[in-house]
Amino acid sequence: MGESNRSVEVLHDSVGWHLDGSVARVVLARPEAGNALNLAMARGLAEAARRVRDGAEEGTVRAALVAAEGRAFCVGGDLSEFARSEDRGACVAEVATTAHEAIAVLQAAPVPVVTAVHATAAGGGVGLALCGDVVLMASTAKLRLAYTAAGLSPDCGASWLLPRRIGMARALDLALTNRVVTGAEAEQWGLASRVVAPESLGAEAEAVAVALAHGSRRALAETKRLLRESSSTSFEEQLAAEAATIAALAAAPDGREGVDAFLAKRTPEFD
Repeated sequence: MGESNRSVEVLHDSVGWHLDGSVARVVLARPEAGNALNLAMARGLAEAARRVRDGAEEGTVRAALVAAEGRAFCVGGDLSEFARSEDRGACVAEVATTAHEAIAVLQAAPVPVVTAVHATAAGGGVGLALCGDVVLMASTAKLRLAYTAAGLSPDCGASWLLPRRIGMARALDLALTNRVVTGAEAEQWGLASRVVAPESLGAEAEAVAVALAHGSRRALAETKRLLRESSSTSFEEQLAAEAATIAALAAAPDGREGVDAFLAKRTPEFD
């Protein structure tokens, strides 16, 4: 990968931002607090997500990788910060709203987003992990909602994502009982795209993100859009959208190159 557009920053003292080549790396960087979501981290995530979106639109970002430092991926909201606030409701609302912006922007970004869950994800960390288009999870990692144990309800998209991924019965089980989901269960149920050995997670996540960054930008963006929008369209509407999209791509430069390369049995050179 080239170094011409490489940059390293820490956003709001809690989220690492690293653009290397065309892969944006977003790293949760509050390891001493289990990467608990406080307002600073939520703001850092929102800024990083906007950079992914804007870079995708400009063509400088072609894939994003979300990972974390320390003993946990993300333990959820920072309950200590909430408890110190004079107005707990207002504090939680601001953190949740800001984190929700980050998750919504990443889901809608026209580039693939890979999440690498190396350890425990709890509470809001579950929603953040599942916002990836490709979710890689270490076999030793675990997921636990834990909201009702603290007298709270789900946020960060968990109440929307879980029923669609694993069905209502399992979603209710996880949300109401706070049972722990192991890596093997996460893969079996469809919460994780794939589960890998802990020592291989970083390398595999990196390889997936880099490979996606070398793909056809428009084909990946349109594929992500079609799949994301399918839950709110009828089958007939989806078929029409698929026909229009594949026709447009077939006539575009990347589509022409992809088909020609396939027929010539060579590697395509997109963009």
